[in-house]
Amino acid sequence: MRVPTIKDVAILAGVGIGTVSRVLNNSQQVSPKTRERVLAAIQELGFQPNRVARQLSRGTQIQNIGIILPYVSYYSFVERLRGVQQALRTMNSDYDLVLFDVSHPQHYDEQLAEIITHGSIAGLLIMTLNLSIEQREALDDAGIVYVGVSDRCPADWPCVGIDNVAAAQRAVEYLLQLGHRRIAYVGDVLDDEYHFPTSQDRCEGYRQALEAYGIAPNPDYCRLGAHGRDVAQRLTSELLALPEPPTAIFAMSDIQALGCITAIHETGRRVPDDISVIGFDDIEISHYAGLSTVNQHLQDSGRVAALALLHMLQKTFEPDMLQMPTPELMPRQTTAPYRP
Repeated sequence: MRVPTIKDVAILAGVGIGTVSRVLNNSQQVSPKTRERVLAAIQELGFQPNRVARQLSRGTQIQNIGIILPYVSYYSFVERLRGVQQALRTMNSDYDLVLFDVSHPQHYDEQLAEIITHGSIAGLLIMTLNLSIEQREALDDAGIVYVGVSDRCPADWPCVGIDNVAAAQRAVEYLLQLGHRRIAYVGDVLDDEYHFPTSQDRCEGYRQALEAYGIAPNPDYCRLGAHGRDVAQRLTSELLALPEPPTAIFAMSDIQALGCITAIHETGRRVPDDISVIGFDDIEISHYAGLSTVNQHLQDSGRVAALALLHMLQKTFEPDMLQMPTPELMPRQTTAPYRP
């Protein structure tokens, strides 16, 4: 039998999750009529109140920090998790990490509702995903502090991020400075199921760099697909089959850049003699592959976010704790000057 959730209560009572949370926390911001409707739904479903709220009411300190994220196997998320662990060691923290993996957007809503209702979480790190106003209110009412790590940070809640447009523009400018003019972009679809802005922002930086040099972006040079090395390899094969293939490729991520390089080698071409390739992220494998890339300080993003969260829990947080290093261009062996 499935355990009823706060979302089930909200649906049955015809209110939002935040309203249910306020009723559970005895907030005075709920009208008597609405409170009665929510309590009736709770009773009908046999819903169990928030364990976090019960522990706090007993004065029990919660010793867990949650991390909610999609695509837990992505190299970029692994690097950020290393940064989180580094922060816990730096602060000599006794908090344990609890990982909440999200498999699809609806699952995110469900996981977040479960965290608010049943999880023993004092603080929450939200990787790449966004929060609605109602979700933020529900977290606030449950006494859960939170920090985001995002590719496009919202202005109204604490978050760590970078300027992807500017960083991508710098990568493409580097290729232009090497003399390349036929430059392709290989990235994720611009509007995926999570509505991540990453590919859109890095593609925009790519376009701005070309236009600054008086080059009109060639639609044939923009290849988009699902995130992954194999897809990037296929997209690069399509680029190489063009009557006038690119002389350089800017890939949205290092993993995709490695897929591009594989496709180039399969055609007998050489990197960087025939085609230059630059990625984005600077994950660990990129050092060994000699991949030119943009270091967006992934470990630092996890470390800075976790430190900020720990300071929030200690009531010593300052906004400047969310500052991140500027992304850094890392020229290596996969880029070279254009050779006619």
